[in-house]
Amino acid sequence: SYKGEQSIFIFVRDKTEKKLNKKLKVVDKQKDLVLASVTHDLRTPIGCIIPMLMEVIDDQSVPEFLKENLLKPSINSARLLLNLINDILDYSRSKRNQLRLNLKEVNLHEKLSEVLQLFEIQCKHKGISLKFDYSREIPKVLRTDGDRIGQIAINLLSNAMKFTMKGSVTLSVEVGDVPGSVVIRVKDTGIGIKRDDMAKLFKEFSRIDVKENNDLNPNGVGLGLVISNRIARMLGSKYGIQVSSIYGSGAEFYFELPMDTNLKVGSLDDIMVDISPKSMKQNHKILKNCACRRILTVDDNDYSQMVIGRVLSRMNLDVVKAFSGQEALDYLRKPTDYGITNCGMDECTYFSMVLTDYNMPGMNGVELIDIVRRLPSTLADIPIILSSASDDKSHIDEGFKYGMTDFLLKPFTESDLKERLKEHIPS
Repeated sequence: SYKGEQSIFIFVRDKTEKKLNKKLKVVDKQKDLVLASVTHDLRTPIGCIIPMLMEVIDDQSVPEFLKENLLKPSINSARLLLNLINDILDYSRSKRNQLRLNLKEVNLHEKLSEVLQLFEIQCKHKGISLKFDYSREIPKVLRTDGDRIGQIAINLLSNAMKFTMKGSVTLSVEVGDVPGSVVIRVKDTGIGIKRDDMAKLFKEFSRIDVKENNDLNPNGVGLGLVISNRIARMLGSKYGIQVSSIYGSGAEFYFELPMDTNLKVGSLDDIMVDISPKSMKQNHKILKNCACRRILTVDDNDYSQMVIGRVLSRMNLDVVKAFSGQEALDYLRKPTDYGITNCGMDECTYFSMVLTDYNMPGMNGVELIDIVRRLPSTLADIPIILSSASDDKSHIDEGFKYGMTDFLLKPFTESDLKERLKEHIPS
C-alpha cells in the first residue's frame, strides 16, 4: 500500500546498456587476441631477416661501403621494427596481465652499447653527438632482464632522437640515491616538453598536440612510453619512468632499478616470470651413452630452418630438418630408413637433441614432445627444446607438463641458441 491506499508499483529496467557493454568487452577481447596473433606472426620473419643480414655483414667478400651504407642501416631498421612489434605485443599482453620477464646474468654495459649502435648512423646524419656514460661504480654484469632494459632504452633514445635537431643525446648509467640501486638516464638537448603536456606522456595513444611535435613525430601512436613505464615497474622501479624538462632546453627521462633483482616488486609480483636457463632444468638430461652430434630441427617455416641450420652447422653439428611433427617422428622412429647412421655406441639414439617450434599445422610442438616421451626408453630421454615467438606462460607450462627440456623465445640470437645447446648436448 502507498499512503494507506492499494497501489501497483511498476519497475522498468533498461538492459540495453548492460548488453552493449557486454558486447563491447567481447569485441575488445577479440581485438586484443587478434593484435597479439598478428604481432606474434610478425616476429617470425623479422627473426629470420636479422640473422641473414648479420651473415652478409660478416662476409669478408662484401665491400665495406655496402656494409656501412646499406646493410648496417637495414639491420638497425629491422631491430627498431622488432622493438616496435614488441611494444605492440606487450601492450596486448599487459591488458591481459601477461607481461613476462626473463631474469638472468646479463652484461648491462654490453647490452646498452649494442642499443646505442642502432642510433649511430641516425646521429651522424643529423649532426648530433651520441654519448654513453657508464659509472665505474656499477657492475657491468647484473641479474636482470637485459632485453627488457634494452627495449626501454630504445624507446627513450628513439624519442630523444626524434626531438633533437642539434646538440647531443646521452645515455648514462649511474648509482641511484637508494642504496643498492642503479639509475638509467636518457638526456637530450631537443625541444623539451611543456609542463602542461607532461601528464599526457604516459597515457595510452595520447599525443602532445603542438606544432613541433607533429612536425618531428607525425606518425607516433603513443605506446612506447606507456609500455616502457610498465616494464620499468616490473623490473623493480618504484616510481617507473620519470621525466624532467624545460621547454626549449631538452628533456631527461630516467628510472631507478634495484641491482638485486630478487627484490620483491609489490603488486606486480604475480606477473613476473623467470624463464632463464637456470630455471629450466627439471627435465635436463644429457645423453651420455650416445656420441652423435646431430640435431633434429622441427619447424614448418623454411626461412627459420635455414637460419637455425646455418648456426648449428657453424657449431660443427649435423642437422636433419623436419617440417612437421609427423616427419620428426618418422626420423626418430626409423632413422636408418633415411640413411642416418649411428655413432656405434650401444644406446645410440641417432640424435643428440630435438629443437622444435611450438606453432605448427597438424601436430604442434607440445604434442610432439608428448609422443616422444612415450617412445622406447632411450629415445624418450632425448633433450627437447621448445621454441616459440610467444612467451605465453600457458605454452611454457604446457611444455614442461609434457616433458620439454628447455624453452627458447623467438627471435633468438646465435649466442642464445649456443647457450641453450651447450647445456644439453655432449661436448
